[in-house]
This record gives sequence, structure tokens and C-alpha cells, in this order.
Amino acid sequence: MVRDESEMIIDAPKRSNWKALTSVYNSAFFCSFGFFVVRFLIPIIAYESMGATATEVALVFSLLTLGIAIFSPIAGKIAKRGRRRSTIFVGTTVRAIAYIGMAISVMLNDKYILIINSLLWGLGAAFYRVGSDAEISERVLHENRAEAFGKREASNGKGSVIGAILGFTILLSFPEAGLVLVFLFFAVMNIIGGIVVIVKRPPLEKISDNIRPIGAKSIIGLGIATLIIAAAIDTFITALMSPFVELFIIDQFTSDLTLIALIYLPGGIISGVFGSHLGRFADHKNKVVIVSAAVIIGAISTLALVFMPFILSWPFNLISIAILFSIGSVAGIMAYTVMSSVFGTAYEGRASEGFGMFEAAMGFSRFTAPLVGGFLWDFLDPSAPFLLVGLSGFILVPIYVYGMRQYEQIRIEQIAEPIQE
Repeated sequence: MVRDESEMIIDAPKRSNWKALTSVYNSAFFCSFGFFVVRFLIPIIAYESMGATATEVALVFSLLTLGIAIFSPIAGKIAKRGRRRSTIFVGTTVRAIAYIGMAISVMLNDKYILIINSLLWGLGAAFYRVGSDAEISERVLHENRAEAFGKREASNGKGSVIGAILGFTILLSFPEAGLVLVFLFFAVMNIIGGIVVIVKRPPLEKISDNIRPIGAKSIIGLGIATLIIAAAIDTFITALMSPFVELFIIDQFTSDLTLIALIYLPGGIISGVFGSHLGRFADHKNKVVIVSAAVIIGAISTLALVFMPFILSWPFNLISIAILFSIGSVAGIMAYTVMSSVFGTAYEGRASEGFGMFEAAMGFSRFTAPLVGGFLWDFLDPSAPFLLVGLSGFILVPIYVYGMRQYEQIRIEQIAEPIQE
């Protein structure tokens, strides 16, 4: 009989409990099989096969994130009560159902069924992400949090690469039914990912008595508020172009889907092989520099996507984009692990609640952005979303720097307080 996590309490850990996270990382591996292929295929399927406009393609992506925005706080409240792994399991199950719905949308060639299941996928992602974030954050010490999230990114990277290989193999092997089989395959992988994380649950750790209640000198103050604002703006401008990257590459570079997929392959390999190492590196390096570098590299890569066809000829322009995407992947992983570590520490002892609110804020940013990007694509120019994103990225650096420095300063004061008493 499987007991509720809240009934299984152990003393607060004096060192990171990596063993307890093995099943979480294994679950992330299976559940990420569909990440690349789905993100890659959905805009192409909707735009070229189902006759959707760029705005409707954006709506598909917006609903993927609206589910995250709406349901993340609910997931945070549920996981907060000691059911983090149950929350993860609910997320995997709902996403499996959404993948099945996407397969049905392909069978019926119905963009509206695809749109509805995008919202359902977002609901599942909310429960999975918040539960996983909280479980990872509460199982490790502050000094290991970036590494812990980096390990999950490594699992996601490996799963995405292997899932892409298997997905494209299915597509090429079954030209008629390949898309349907791919979505059903990803549904099965999500079910396996849910079973992996729920079968054997380690005891729930006791919250340390040394964790202070949130108050005036808490690190959840001006620094965290500034970082949330910066992350929300960053998420908005990134999501502005996310549904249209593949479509823009098809329009400006090549219509060969295999070549387009290969552009992302180096970044996926780097994530899968070096994700945990990048997280460990981020744990011990200047967080301000890491986050700032990630933002600047992202802005440069986005602008390069627009201007590279005019600077270099084919295939060198495509190769240069692959290199920039790979560099951006490295910086992005480190920045993500840093931000996850910061919020895990800020909400230590109540990580599910903190990550629930954070994911909700990011979800609402992602919801509106693709619609704006679709409007710019349809009524101005296909390059408009990318130009806006690239130029806007540079204004984020001072906001991130200010928030991170405020966070680090108050964090140092909190650590020093017991010594002064």
C-alpha cells in the first residue's frame, strides 16, 4: 500500500538527498520525449496542414501556457500539503491525455481540437512542473540547487534528443499514419514517466527549524519582486517569437525539415550531456554575470536569425544559426538553473507555493506574447517579432542585475545574522 507523502517524515537533511531525486530525473527523461518534436511540429501542422493563420498558430502556443498560468497556483497548493509526487503523476496523466487528443486532431485534420488539447497539455504541464520544481528544491541544500535543476535539464535534454530521433524515425517509417503514431507514442512515454515517479516514494523531509518565517528582512523582498518582473518580461519577449521560429527558418533559410531539426540537435546534445555540469558550475559562479550573459546571447541570436541570410550564403548561414543556438542553449541552461535555485531558496520550506506563483506569472506572460507575435507576423512582416525580441532583450540586463544584487545582498545578511546574535 502506497502511503501519502505527508505521513512519511524524516529529519531535515544535512546534505542533499540525490538518491531521492533519481526517479524524478528518470520521469523527466521519459516525459520529455515529445518536447522537441511537438514544439517543432505543431506550428508546421497547424499552419501548413490545417490551414491555420499565424495568429491561430500563436493561439495554440498561448493556450499551452494559459493552462500553466491558471493551474500552477492550484498545483502549488496541492503539492504544498505533502503530495508533490502525486502532483507530478497528475501532470503526466493529463499530458498523456492531451497527446491522445492531438493525435485525434491530426486524424480529423481539425485545428480546433488541436487548440483545445493545447490548453489541456498546459494544465498537465502546470501540475508536473510545480510538483517537480518543489520536489527538487526541497530535497537538496541551497548550495546544490542549481546543480539539481541542471540534472533535470540534462534528463530533459537526453529525452528530447532521443524522442526526436524516435519521433522522426516513426514519421519516416509510416508516412501515412506517422503523426498519429508519434503523438500516441509520447502519450505512452508520459504514462511511464508518471509510474516511475509514483511507484517508490522516499520519506518526506522535515522542514528545518532554522528556516525563518517570511518577514521584512526576508529575501522575498525587492530583489525577488524585481527578478519576477524581469523574468516575466523576458518570458514575454521570448514567447513572442517561439511559435514562428521554424516557420521563419522555412521561409528564409530552407524548407528541408531534416536540416531544420539538425539546427537544434547540438543544443539538445549539450543539454543532455552537460546539463548537470552546467548547473554545478552555476552554483559556484557569479549569478549576475550568468543571467546577463544568457539574455545578451539570446538577443544576439534572435537578431542574427533576421540578418544572417543577408550576411552569409547557404549553408553557412544555417550553420551559424546552429552555433548561436548551441551557445544560447549553454547560457540558457545556466540562467535557468540559477533562477530556479534563487526561487527555491527564497521559498525554502514552501517551495511548491513559491513555484506555483512563479509559474503562473510566467504562464500569463507566455499566453499573451504569441498572440502579439502572430499579429506582427500577419499584419507587419514575418521578421517583426524577431526584431522586437532582439532589441528588447538588451533592456532586461539592468533589471536582472539590480534584482540579483538585491537578492544576494539580503541573502548574505541573513546568513550572517546568527553569527551576530
